[in-house]
Amino acid sequence: MICLTGDIHHDSLGTNDQFFLHGNNTEIGISREYLKILEKYEIKATFFTTGLTLKEQWDDFREVAESSLIELGGHTYSGLPRKGERICSQNGQPTCSHSKSHGSYEDQSQDVKKMVEIIDNRIGKIPLSWRSHGLVRDENTDKILSENGIRFISDEYNFNKIFPEKKETGLISIPINVLMDHDHLLHAHRTPEFVKNQRKNWPFKGSPTDKSFNIKKWGNIVMAQIEAIDEMEGLATVLIHPVCMYIADGFKTVEKILSFMKSLKTEFVWTSETKKILYTE
Repeated sequence: MICLTGDIHHDSLGTNDQFFLHGNNTEIGISREYLKILEKYEIKATFFTTGLTLKEQWDDFREVAESSLIELGGHTYSGLPRKGERICSQNGQPTCSHSKSHGSYEDQSQDVKKMVEIIDNRIGKIPLSWRSHGLVRDENTDKILSENGIRFISDEYNFNKIFPEKKETGLISIPINVLMDHDHLLHAHRTPEFVKNQRKNWPFKGSPTDKSFNIKKWGNIVMAQIEAIDEMEGLATVLIHPVCMYIADGFKTVEKILSFMKSLKTEFVWTSETKKILYTE
């Protein structure tokens, strides 16, 4: 079983990847191109999307939001938590697009409420799923999400967990258990030199998360992990950013991955459909 997910951000957020788009390319436009590939293979996905995407770029994003293949989940309204500068004044490199804290309880609560409301207003559905921007969460996150109708959260990154599990807070956690793209993929600002410097304070120590790979190698690792989890009858939860795939090689590798997924003859589920495969001791 596969739960394919993606994170999508409003273009005014100014993320590291968006800085490397040129001409008329936008992250939202790229998400529409990615949707066409999903349609080709008839694969459903959960897109965790910032609320400002639906406010500022609704006309461009509407096709994606209303697709029968797509479940919309919250990804914070405004892209919380944000770091200040887009370019580091010391080294000229793009900064990390998120900091380590959501700020106050009130700030986070307000953001979640606005996120839920705008999805409901746009597509007539209260979102059930959530992924915090940058996977950043704090002691207040679960309580705030529960109070606003969220039931499923995909914020944990753990290769050892191949099933969703119910947390003490009542939320169902769907751990990302396949190698993520952004932080482990050489693309955009993530050059070998950038990655070498970053690894001095890199939180991921074990292989393969202690490295970044070219797109071909990354794709091969992802396909091997998906196949292994599927053979164990677990849930392979995959995070793929459409914008990363476009920048890395114009969607060539992700189309190969989607074709491979389809060949497994397995079931595809949204995050809100994962309760049926919950981990039980």
